[in-house]
Amino acid sequence: MVPINDLDAVQALTIEKIIGNQDANHWVKGFAGSGKTIVLTHVLERLATSKPPVKVCFATFTHALKDLVESGLSENAKSRTTISTFDALKFDRSKFDLVIADEMQDIKRDTLPFLQSKAKVFIVAADLDQSIYKFSVTPTELNAAIKPAKEHQLREIHRLNQNIFDIATSVYTEAKIVRQTTVRQDEEQARIYVAPSVREEFVTMFEEAVRVSTKGNPSAILLPTKKLMDQFLATIAVSESYSGTPPSVKESTRGDDGSFGVQFQEINAYLKKHKSPVQVFGGGGGDLYETDKRKMILLMTYHSAKGLDFPFVFLPHLTRTTGLNAFKGGSDLEERRLFFVAATRARERLYLSYHGSPHRFIDEIPEELLKGFRKPKRNY
Repeated sequence: MVPINDLDAVQALTIEKIIGNQDANHWVKGFAGSGKTIVLTHVLERLATSKPPVKVCFATFTHALKDLVESGLSENAKSRTTISTFDALKFDRSKFDLVIADEMQDIKRDTLPFLQSKAKVFIVAADLDQSIYKFSVTPTELNAAIKPAKEHQLREIHRLNQNIFDIATSVYTEAKIVRQTTVRQDEEQARIYVAPSVREEFVTMFEEAVRVSTKGNPSAILLPTKKLMDQFLATIAVSESYSGTPPSVKESTRGDDGSFGVQFQEINAYLKKHKSPVQVFGGGGGDLYETDKRKMILLMTYHSAKGLDFPFVFLPHLTRTTGLNAFKGGSDLEERRLFFVAATRARERLYLSYHGSPHRFIDEIPEELLKGFRKPKRNY
């Protein structure tokens, strides 16, 4: 979590405005990577540790983002705060002084009334450009639930450089960009790798992810579906001479009691046994704190990566026949939003790769935004 002294002036002012007016609803807006989650986390820390403390709940859509926010709080704040997913909050009968909700555009229609019953005041972040679920609330429903609200527009995009911003918006051209938005400038360019086969593509991207990862700074390999994650892991297991067949990601389920913590337990135990740097992450499975202890690669779906960011993000298997939406009946616009979300997870460098014919989105990205990638010699 970004320290309070490292926030930009608008972020810091937004926090003070929210803290100074706790009786009103607030809506924090901004482009992907502008720090909406960071602002909410600092607001949560201030409210939870105030005297007298405010009874506050933090809720969001994914377990991964919930864990990330929790990791950015002091122990004192965590002990005084309810931190939950939207779905889990339906089973909590507690009432709160206020609710802080992130990724509000992803909340299910049938969950929204439960959230509204928890408090009279809401502090939310919601970006309609990152709405990627069919069951989510509509913009009209979201506006009706939150407004009247004081709106706070963040205008500085810290996570993305100009290159990644241009790639993401060249595919998803409907992204809303408010006036005076600034993007980080540097010389870094995304890499494009054209592989002779799917095996060569997966192995090469795995080896590059290992090469660039460091302790505390994991790389992320994102794939559209769990079926492709199984194919990726089976390929790496053979390449790295792991014994036996990797347990299936696709077949991994919750615990008998409905708990999420055991999801991906078998496959992650298998990977750890073979001292693999890979961990399957998302949906409550995996351990974000493990990345502080050793060099790691987090393997997840596009959906699971929502709200997170990493120095290096890999998007393999961008072939012509690959559907980016794991749900049936996805539209072209939904696929574009998914690519937008996946690409904007990268803080430093984005890797795109395919074998055979490229996905139509690859063809839409201007050539000057992509730098050819050559397979480096293995040195780890």
